[in-house]
Order: sequence, then C-alpha cells, then structure tokens
Amino acid sequence: MKRKAQSALEYMMTYGWAILVIVIVAAVLYSMGIFSPASSTGTTATGFNPFTVAAQVCTAHGMAISFILGGLQGGATSASVASVTVNSVSGAGGSTGTPTLTETLPLSVTSGTAFTVNMTSVTCSTSGIHYSIGLSLGYSYSAGSLGTITGTATGTVSGSSS
Repeated sequence: MKRKAQSALEYMMTYGWAILVIVIVAAVLYSMGIFSPASSTGTTATGFNPFTVAAQVCTAHGMAISFILGGLQGGATSASVASVTVNSVSGAGGSTGTPTLTETLPLSVTSGTAFTVNMTSVTCSTSGIHYSIGLSLGYSYSAGSLGTITGTATGTVSGSSS
C-alpha cells in the first residue's frame, strides 16, 4: 500500500504542474469567450419580440436590418411600425437618436411577413470590426396600443464594406 501511495505522489509531483497549466489556459480561453457559440456566428439579435431579425448587414453605406413580424397579442394580424430610435452605437459610425431611414414611417406589416429598416446614418466602414447597435421600435397593432421594444443587433463587419 505504501508503494502505491508513493507512486501516486510521485506522479502528481511530476505531472501536476502540467495539469495546472492546462486548467489555467482553459479558464483564460473560456473567459475570453472562445468556447461561446455566439463568438463564432456572424450576427446576433436579441430583444425584438414580437419581431424576429431575419438578417442584418452593416456597410460603409448604412445598416439594414430585416425583421419578420411574429404573432401578436389578442389575435392581431398586422402592425404599424411608427418609429425607429438608435439607443447605442458601438464599433460603428453614427449617433444615438432618430436615424436617417430610406423608408417612410409608419410601415404597415402583416404577421409572418418581412420588412427591412435601412438606416443610412449608422455605418460600418472597417472590415473585421465588431459592432453593437441598440434599437427601439415603436409600433401599434389593431388589438393593442402603441408599444416600444428595445433590442440589440451585434455582428462583425466581414469582407469589403465599401
């Protein structure tokens, strides 16, 4: 028994430092987000319920976000998007407030259909830059009153952005 304990102790003394280094490296990589699935995807969007973000693109000419209207409360089948406000901008050009849009508000959309908000005042001009845009959408629908949702669209500018 004494021989086995000595053998185990010698093994730990010899290889314990290597195991410790591996654990430290794994902890550092985890804290950097290397193991996070969101870090490997191009874009993410959260907080836009009842709208779903179908696609988003940020270039030197502006940002476009395509939304799909999901189910509304009270059996409503359509909504009117009355306002778009930029709450925060990180990694992209532009400022907070009401963005310059290429479409006229209010936008009338039916449930299950897509619409695109084109913001020419929010731009991404450098490839490889990570951006984060906080937006608020003001909307109303037939079975309910005006509501405001706030969400965040994030991504990385890829390829040529000119």
